[in-house]
Amino acid sequence: MTTLPSFQAITARCNRLEQIIRLQGLIAGERNNPQLSSLVMKEVARVMDADRVTLFLYDTESNELRADYGDGLESGAIVVPLKMGVIGAALSRRRSINIVNAQEHAFFNNITDKGSGYRTDTMLALPIIASNGSVLGGLQLINKFGGRFTQQDENTLAAAARTIAEQSKNGQIDAEIARREISTLQENIGCDRSAVFRLDEKSGHLVSVFASGTTDTISVKIKLGIAGYVALTGEALLVADPYSDARFDASFDRSTGYRTQNILAIPLKTAANEILGVVQVLNKYGGCFAADDVKLLETIAGAIGTALENRNLIRELDRQFHSLLEVMAASLDSRDKLTAGHSLRVAQLAVAIAAALGFTAEDTDILKVAATLHDYGKVGVDDAVLRKNGTLSASEYQHIKTHAETTFDILAKVHFAHKYRSVPLIASSHHEALDGSGYPHGLREHEIPLMSKILSVADVFEALTADRHYRKGMTEAAALAILDAGSGTKFDGRIVQALKQSLAQRDQATT
Repeated sequence: MTTLPSFQAITARCNRLEQIIRLQGLIAGERNNPQLSSLVMKEVARVMDADRVTLFLYDTESNELRADYGDGLESGAIVVPLKMGVIGAALSRRRSINIVNAQEHAFFNNITDKGSGYRTDTMLALPIIASNGSVLGGLQLINKFGGRFTQQDENTLAAAARTIAEQSKNGQIDAEIARREISTLQENIGCDRSAVFRLDEKSGHLVSVFASGTTDTISVKIKLGIAGYVALTGEALLVADPYSDARFDASFDRSTGYRTQNILAIPLKTAANEILGVVQVLNKYGGCFAADDVKLLETIAGAIGTALENRNLIRELDRQFHSLLEVMAASLDSRDKLTAGHSLRVAQLAVAIAAALGFTAEDTDILKVAATLHDYGKVGVDDAVLRKNGTLSASEYQHIKTHAETTFDILAKVHFAHKYRSVPLIASSHHEALDGSGYPHGLREHEIPLMSKILSVADVFEALTADRHYRKGMTEAAALAILDAGSGTKFDGRIVQALKQSLAQRDQATT
């Protein structure tokens, strides 16, 4: 006879389902990453009935896990470097790693290359595993002559690893057998260098037993902690007794006085199975995490992974957008080597002024885009006028003034995101003056966008202090004196003062 679940069990399941639905709603509705981390992780801890929770995000550039959220932690307080070398990755994953281009591989650590002047191109690494399943160490081959390592090479290396494991005594690799095996292997396979490593579990390091091409002992740290292991392998991990697990890094417990009793860590992945990070919960109230908890956290991790993937996609598109703007500005600057970099320098000055005025991050971003493109209309100005050494004639001056309207006409055709809809007007109005004497439309003080007033000050200051075909650049003090003289008629005095403040802060930072 089938035993029906109790009323309490059914109620508990319903409550948990309600919590999951609420949590997924939080994840789907939150676009601000710090808010996502804080709100969602606190809810994860509650749903999982856990004492602590940590969200690690994978930094693809530094190849590190960084704690984006953790109870009692500042963002980024814990950093787990995953670049422990190819041999370390092979041991952690318990399988061979065959690399065609080591210099571009995420696991490759080029410290040895830098120190010796050697260049590693191809690599083959494999763990040495004892009959009881424990990891003894690893084998590594470098730079196969005439190409890459093959599947046959992997099979040959695996056979050597088995021989070394079988000949090991009391869990210790026999150095002479290891040296003989790897030397023969290096000759038979045809590669430049080889090495055998033993695992020192106490230190969490791989230490070379034999390494051709050097008399130095090579030591590689591979103790990444549970989160690092999960990020590296892409597999969920439930640890009932962390202090008896060789993968656990107790340094954080030692530094804080906390005692980790059990851990459940789940990888955060994209739809394409790429690692985004790790979510880790510690110390389940009243016991240890179980299989049901693994399934529950995997469900939550899937929703978090989707949200992070969408956020990363938006960030990547934003980076592409800004890099395209810089390319556009650089293509304009390339017409005249003397003024090359003007647009980007104006953008830097404008951003510094915005900081002094207390602009929000979003408004600063809009200003930066407009500053980068403020002179784009000069694509329509004749080279002879643009590069003229002497004073411009009246007709030439009128011709160069057309760049402001041309800037608007070109940028108005660009399909900017909604928040950048004012960029064409801001960029094209940087030659307007408070007294109405500017161009292209003779706007007066209250008609000129604030960001255009900032561009006006930044543009004039950069132009005055830089060399031009017809004069040498003046000192910053002289340029500021001209801006002061024009305050209230040509330039907004508050903005001139903000420029001075930003320059003073720059000077303090460099002394």
